[in-house]
Amino acid sequence: MTPHDRTSVSDTDRLRRQIALLWAAIAVLALGLSSSVIRIATTTSSSPDVLTVERLEIVEPDGSPALVLANSQRPAVATIDGHVLMEGQEEERRGFPSIIFFDGQGDEVGGMLFGVRETPGGYQAVRHLSLDANDQDQTVVLAHYQDPEGSTSGLRISDRPAHSLLDSLAQLGLSAGASREQLQAAREQLPEDEREARLRELYGTDRAFFGSTHSGEASLTLRDGEGRLRIVIEAPREGEPSIRILDAEGAVVLRLPAS
Repeated sequence: MTPHDRTSVSDTDRLRRQIALLWAAIAVLALGLSSSVIRIATTTSSSPDVLTVERLEIVEPDGSPALVLANSQRPAVATIDGHVLMEGQEEERRGFPSIIFFDGQGDEVGGMLFGVRETPGGYQAVRHLSLDANDQDQTVVLAHYQDPEGSTSGLRISDRPAHSLLDSLAQLGLSAGASREQLQAAREQLPEDEREARLRELYGTDRAFFGSTHSGEASLTLRDGEGRLRIVIEAPREGEPSIRILDAEGAVVLRLPAS
């Protein structure tokens, strides 16, 4: 055998070994891929079927709240510009599971409360959805309230001023975090003959209500910008329905039926 022949045989053997190694690598990869597919197919999802928590907070990238879901013992409270609006609100809301909405900047803008709370008179049932004006209080409320005496259900629309609730508190000599008792005392300090108008300037006024009342009436009431009742449509539980239009002084200028 010539040196050239020995070199050819050596090259051929080396090529065969490389091909054998390549097939072995392919076999190992195929086996690993098959195992992975089988494992994925037979392994259950890592996502839990049920997430059990007492309070769930959805937050913005900066950590400010966007949505809070809470049980009856861990309610969220109203905030404006990072300030808790009123002292004692957490205790007032306790007893009702809730979903509280925020505006992406950390300010509460409404929410939902629902539940039943025991009271000295029996119970209080609440189903409540509200939407707030910017830096202000509720402008839209859809709610059902019930106790042993009866229930009230309906939609209420309110006007709110352009300034912040924090400004309203400041004009009463209070700051964020004041108690409801302090707020009531500050309101009572307003001159009696100016109180109603001043409170409208600070907090706005109800404009419309459509729903039913404890007395069993279904009604639609409309008020003007000063909070004065101007149109009333009523359908009592028994008897004839009526429509009344009132002037600015509260006198009826039109009634249907006329009797």
